[in-house]
Amino acid sequence: MIAQGDASGPELEVPDVEIGTPLSDRSGSAGLLGLIMKFLESTGNVLLIQGPPGTGKTTLALELLRRIEGPRIGSRTVPPNRLYISSRVSPPRLRKHFPWLNEVVDSISGRTAKGNVPEGVNDFRVSQADSILSKVLNMKHSSQRSLIVIDSWEGALRNTTEEGRRMLESAILSEPEESKVSVVLVNEGGQTGDMSHLVDGVVNLSLSQLEGRRVRTLSVNKLRGLRVETSQGLFSLDKGRFTFLSDSEILDATPTRAKMPESIAHSATSFSTGSSDLDKMMKGGIRKGSSLLLDLNNTVSPVEVRLLLRIIIANFVNQGGTSIIVPTSTISSENVAEALGRCVGQKTLEERVRIAEFNQTLPPRKWRLLLKGSLEDDALLFGACWKELTSVSSSIVLASDFDKIVQVYGEDLFLPGLADIGASIRDSAALSIGLASRPTKLREDFLRIADYHVKMQNINGSLIIYGIKPFTNIHGVSFSFEKGFPALRLTEVV
Repeated sequence: MIAQGDASGPELEVPDVEIGTPLSDRSGSAGLLGLIMKFLESTGNVLLIQGPPGTGKTTLALELLRRIEGPRIGSRTVPPNRLYISSRVSPPRLRKHFPWLNEVVDSISGRTAKGNVPEGVNDFRVSQADSILSKVLNMKHSSQRSLIVIDSWEGALRNTTEEGRRMLESAILSEPEESKVSVVLVNEGGQTGDMSHLVDGVVNLSLSQLEGRRVRTLSVNKLRGLRVETSQGLFSLDKGRFTFLSDSEILDATPTRAKMPESIAHSATSFSTGSSDLDKMMKGGIRKGSSLLLDLNNTVSPVEVRLLLRIIIANFVNQGGTSIIVPTSTISSENVAEALGRCVGQKTLEERVRIAEFNQTLPPRKWRLLLKGSLEDDALLFGACWKELTSVSSSIVLASDFDKIVQVYGEDLFLPGLADIGASIRDSAALSIGLASRPTKLREDFLRIADYHVKMQNINGSLIIYGIKPFTNIHGVSFSFEKGFPALRLTEVV
């Protein structure tokens, strides 16, 4: 049976989170989390959550409790019954931070906190030592859809007799056919013995490092009865909530008649990137007169790169700035102009934007900067273009794909005027963005003068971004087209 006593052990820290209306999901990746919920809503299943301390097991268990839905009867949804049995966090503290829990039970002392107790009464003692077993059995035979979380399984068994252990295991693992109850077991991090073989589903949480930055991963070991196409996903515990990072598969969905995006204003000293989340990651935007190197892993798709640059450049141009773009080899100047024109307008595109093109057979356009592929000749053409645009506005953003430049002018390209360009950027309070996906001499030369260094890559289907200069945590990237034009949001991995 379960022994009665005081919960004197150290409590697991519960982060302060905003209570009330749950935070909306920032992830388009209903993928793994949706699959786990489908598994638990197929009542009678038992899920084991494993992982070392600090990996987010309790936060995941609480997120599953929050998400569980009851059956629909006509137009009404019957709320599910939720029971949380804790050996690591006191019931009153859990009820304070997660008020939607129907009932919380301390597996060590037997104390509970209910959702319907009178105001000012936070907990009371259950008189019988086998109350936990009784509650589990009662819910298992209930006709109401229910989810029980036992956090942790070791803690629930720690103060039981051998007979109590067998009875509790039998109550959890043997499932009457008519039962509408699923169970989540949280493992403290030790050996689970045969438990992982006896349960219906197993997920594992892990914490690793990428260049000194935290990476959190959920791995699905098994979900009986369900096909798992993607077994791993990155997640964050930002704001005390378990949040998967977005899937990176995205289509460029900017419509032909997109509404002009609302600009995010520059400050007196810094340019906005067009994303408040990215500005925050960059410690307030990008200082005027700066250079930024964006290192792209080969797992980053061209669509993602184009969307990021379009957001930055559109926000810049729509505030009176100008831009010169040397696009990647994967897209033509025509396509760049068409997509950017939807966000800034055709007239503004022609007046304030120049897009480099090395195909001399294409017809001239006001926005097209036709280059010859000769470094000496193109330096003169580029200089004339720079002078033209700076006469329109001193605020200019130069976005250059270094891989394309090296492809045209050669691997051993040396630009003696690179320092002069950097000085010109600073003097005119402009912005230079260099893109690189492989090591080249041009990249190394630019890195030496760059004020900012940011990396992007794709891990387990999620696009991430993080700063080297300045040092930042990893952030998950998601793009949306809620108002007809691309928007970027970040989820910090904490």
